[in-house]
Amino acid sequence: MKKSLLLLCAFYLYGTTSIGQTNTPQINSISLIQTELPTGLGDTDQRILAVKVSANSGIGSNTVNAMKFTMGGTTNIANVTNIKVYSSGANAVFNAATATLFGTVKPATGNLVVNGSQTLASGDNYFWITYDVAAGAKEGNVLDATCESIVVNKIPNNITINSVAGNRVILLANTLLFSPGDAGSLNYRIPAIITAADGSLVTVTDKRWNHAGDLAAKIDPVVRRSTDKGKTWSEPLIIANFGGPNGAGDAALVLDHTNGNLLCILSSERGFFQSTNAVPAKVLIVRSTDNGITWGTPVDVTNQIYGPNPKWKGLFVASGRAHQLRDGKIVAAIAVREDIDGKDHINNYMISSSDHGITWTASTARVELDGDESKIVELNNGDLLMSIRNKGLRRFNISSDKGLTWKTAYNQSDLPDPNCDGDIIRYTSTLDGYNKNRLLHTIPFSADRSNVSVLMSTDEGATWPIRKTIFAGASAYSSLTVLPDGTLGIYYENGENSIYQMYFVRFSLDWLSNGSDTFVENKPTKKEKQKNRK
Repeated sequence: MKKSLLLLCAFYLYGTTSIGQTNTPQINSISLIQTELPTGLGDTDQRILAVKVSANSGIGSNTVNAMKFTMGGTTNIANVTNIKVYSSGANAVFNAATATLFGTVKPATGNLVVNGSQTLASGDNYFWITYDVAAGAKEGNVLDATCESIVVNKIPNNITINSVAGNRVILLANTLLFSPGDAGSLNYRIPAIITAADGSLVTVTDKRWNHAGDLAAKIDPVVRRSTDKGKTWSEPLIIANFGGPNGAGDAALVLDHTNGNLLCILSSERGFFQSTNAVPAKVLIVRSTDNGITWGTPVDVTNQIYGPNPKWKGLFVASGRAHQLRDGKIVAAIAVREDIDGKDHINNYMISSSDHGITWTASTARVELDGDESKIVELNNGDLLMSIRNKGLRRFNISSDKGLTWKTAYNQSDLPDPNCDGDIIRYTSTLDGYNKNRLLHTIPFSADRSNVSVLMSTDEGATWPIRKTIFAGASAYSSLTVLPDGTLGIYYENGENSIYQMYFVRFSLDWLSNGSDTFVENKPTKKEKQKNRK
């Protein structure tokens, strides 16, 4: 009898343990991941915080029943119209179209609870706290959250470290144009953007079909347009090469203000390091006469540039923006693989066209020995400033005779450069009736390819004291434009999840300058007044 009683007690004890193992959550860890992308006015399903739950495949199932969090760190909860929590299972990349809605709650101060039911798989499981941003939200305000606990199998699991550094800043627009895998292409790279004569935005991007590397490869330049300040974009349009195996890319854009045409300068067929003077990488000009809606047949101008320069083995125009001078001449910086005393160097020169991009001339004056991708902008005094890619600090050089000769290149001490392409453009000039001279520059403001930032100079490039980060994480090439309303647009490579996603961001001068500067419409110059009288 005593033995039977012991066996019975053992049975009940074992049964109780088994039930405990079934109901007790088999959770290894819970951690938080902060999103630091900008977000745009009126954007929905904007991920703020990811909750990563690592679960065991123990006895029984693990079901998340609720999540408790706050809007801590958010500047103004009125900037948010709704909060949704999603589950993406084991997928660490959020996509609202494929994620499962866990639950919703209205924005409020203090603790918020979202109830739902989501079974955890063995391994990592991702939940996303997302906000819908108000259309009237204030630019420069930030969105953030803390996560206090999650309830699994009706048992609360408190999160010791309930917040992560960072937040999402509200800007005027933040739009994803391309991700790896879109339209069958493994990668997209090399942003170029410009504002057309009608005010529409035009981008060109390398559709790099088989890998992220440069020419020679299957690469197609694809155009997208926006007529609503970058909120929505047209379907991609291939403008050169049309699927050929050797490709065309590295687009540089310029608007010819004298006739409204857009020119796209491309490198084609051969790679920069495979190019020879006898069989060079081609330079193509593609023209649009209708603000980027349609594009003409690419025109080969290669021989015009290589012909007079037998020691030039390869060259390309740096992607992003070319430039038109006040006298109508179109100029662009080129990187040239040049034979000097039997050794190859990558040097910088300039090409120019005085007839709207029909014919081109290469300068004989070398701007920089051992340079790289570079950009040109005209200063108010008529000088040309070339900004040159360089490891460590950006290099600048000045020409006082429209590129016939150049001074000695120098380090720009307040522009770090991780050896990456960036843009430099004119924003405003007193010569055009604006209240101030302003130049803009983009660069990954870091020792590596991260922290893509926009900088502003109000002393014609001597110093660059004004700066804002667009994305603090992995990021590389970028291109800039000015919209008709004076707001600014950057199109850049974002490496948050892959190499690369291509994002457009629009913002104001007020945000860039922390409120110390505001865009003011230009007053008509004397020349413009005389023209209007005619």
